[in-house]
Amino acid sequence: MKKLFLKLQTALLSMVVLMMAMEGKSENILSTTIVGKGQPMILIHGMSCSADVWNEVTEHYKNEYEIHLVTLKGFGNRESVESEHFLKEVRNELIDYVKSNQLKNTVLIGHSMGGFLSLWAAAEAPDLFSKVISVDGIPYFPAVQMPGLTPERAQSMAQQMQSNMKNVSEEAFTQQQKMIIAGMIATPEKREQVVEMGINSNRTVITQAYGEMYTTDIRPDMNKIKSPVLVLGAWAAYEQYGSTKAAVENNYKSQCKDIENVKVAVADEAYHFIFYDEPEWFFDQVDSFLAAK
Repeated sequence: MKKLFLKLQTALLSMVVLMMAMEGKSENILSTTIVGKGQPMILIHGMSCSADVWNEVTEHYKNEYEIHLVTLKGFGNRESVESEHFLKEVRNELIDYVKSNQLKNTVLIGHSMGGFLSLWAAAEAPDLFSKVISVDGIPYFPAVQMPGLTPERAQSMAQQMQSNMKNVSEEAFTQQQKMIIAGMIATPEKREQVVEMGINSNRTVITQAYGEMYTTDIRPDMNKIKSPVLVLGAWAAYEQYGSTKAAVENNYKSQCKDIENVKVAVADEAYHFIFYDEPEWFFDQVDSFLAAK
């Protein structure tokens, strides 16, 4: 009788653990869509975007790579999520995803916030990724326009920005999105889709992520990265503010100087969405990096 009771107790405990695991999984921020076959390649979109920003990139690589397109709750969709530290949780889920799916020789590519997350994941799990590509994403992006800025000093700026984003009307928010994207994409016909992604995002979720980007500086972790890294930058959108290509390139190189094996390249004319504005240059850079031994 005692043995039967112990067996029942063990079975019940196993069911509870399984239910907890399933419940935890349903609350994940990160989900994926898989396209193509071959070496694993994970694509992480940027702020207020969806995985659709990678359509051309997916088309280019789907015959050689098994592409894992990341979707985040609240980005390009109205899903809500509660997290004490959204970006850190996404980083951890990304690492867990690669491990639990036993992905090997994985290429990790991120744009903007996704590039930041790619660098952070590579620092946190140095042996997990074969190569990392950050498309206009760096360890601390506010320092591009405001050199010397620290997360502590940026705290009040982040709070003000979050308040403004949360409290404006839908009409004003739409106009904000149009203005922001016009400064991020030089190719007019590519703007509307990205504006719609922003409008369709969960404003509470993306404002939290924006704030965390201002207050999370991962430059001290860059010396932990073992993977070869390609960082693609853009400067043309900053020209009207007096910036130069050389200044932006030097800033990017300074932020990435502690990465052991890194190449930094800055596009000539592209704005923030480099794969839209200079696709030929973008694919030349990425193809060469992926082919290198």
